[in-house]
Amino acid sequence: MTQFTIQRHHTLGLDGARQLAQHWAHHARRQHEMDCRVQAEEDCERVGFERAGVQGDLVATADNFALTVTLGFLLSGFSDRIRGEIEKNLDAAIAKAMAASDGHTEESND
Repeated sequence: MTQFTIQRHHTLGLDGARQLAQHWAHHARRQHEMDCRVQAEEDCERVGFERAGVQGDLVATADNFALTVTLGFLLSGFSDRIRGEIEKNLDAAIAKAMAASDGHTEESND
C-alpha cells in the first residue's frame, strides 16, 4: 500500500472551498466511479472517497485543501503517475475557482 498527501493553500474562503470540494466529489463520482461521502463540518467540508484499490479524504478549509490518498497493492506501482494527475487536476480546479472568485461581481440577477 502507498499513501500520500497533497496540500494546497487557497484564498477562496470557507464557502468557496465547500463549493469546490462538492464539485470535486461530483467529478470523482462521474469520471472515476468513486463512492464519495460529503460531510459539512463547522470549519471544513470533508469528502471521503473510495473504490476498488483507492481510498482517501479531501478536507477543504477556509484556506487549505488537504487530500490524502491510499492506494492498494495493484495501484501502488502507478503512485507517481496517479499523484501527478491528482495534483494537476486539483491545481487546475483551484486556479479556475480562484479566477472565478476574483471576477465575481456583486450584481443581482433577479
